[in-house]
Amino acid sequence: MGAGILPTTIHNNKLYFLFGKENKFEQSAPGFSDFGGGTDDNESFFETAVREAGEELTGFLGDDKDVIQLLKKNGTYNIDYKPKDGHKPYRMHIFPYSYDPLLPFYYNNNQRFLQKRLDPEVIKKSKIFEKAEIRWICVDDIVGMRSQFRSYFQNIVDMIYAQKTSIRKFMDKSVHNKTVRNVRKVNKNRKTRRQKY
Repeated sequence: MGAGILPTTIHNNKLYFLFGKENKFEQSAPGFSDFGGGTDDNESFFETAVREAGEELTGFLGDDKDVIQLLKKNGTYNIDYKPKDGHKPYRMHIFPYSYDPLLPFYYNNNQRFLQKRLDPEVIKKSKIFEKAEIRWICVDDIVGMRSQFRSYFQNIVDMIYAQKTSIRKFMDKSVHNKTVRNVRKVNKNRKTRRQKY
């Protein structure tokens, strides 16, 4: 059993996903994927996803508490992959995340800096250096890039693409709910200001 997270956004009216690419020492399954992995002990899918997010994104989305807030704020769209080869199921938690074009820039520069200066053995053995690069990838491009994804993740890429309309509806609903919350907050602030004067 395993689980992961996949930050998702709408940019230029298109769905984009934030994928991570394994470091150069990952020989068994190189390429892009979500931020996830296998469960430890008796973890739930959700607990595994939170832990893996922290490890693989080295805190760029915050600590476990911050990741939990991100996942619970607007909910998640889950894709459950059940391999036919007998491996245990994998759940990917897709969640809304604000588009930040500089997030990959900062993350990638930080990883290059650390991986250049640290002993390669530290990078090989540490869980926090699994992803050497992150990238926003448009839903329209994932099928053409299928071979650049980790071999086990290619079937999940197909599922993402097949469910892109449902994912977009989930994202639109999340954006709508956020807008409604913001409007209510602004109106409440205006009302409070009027009462003061």
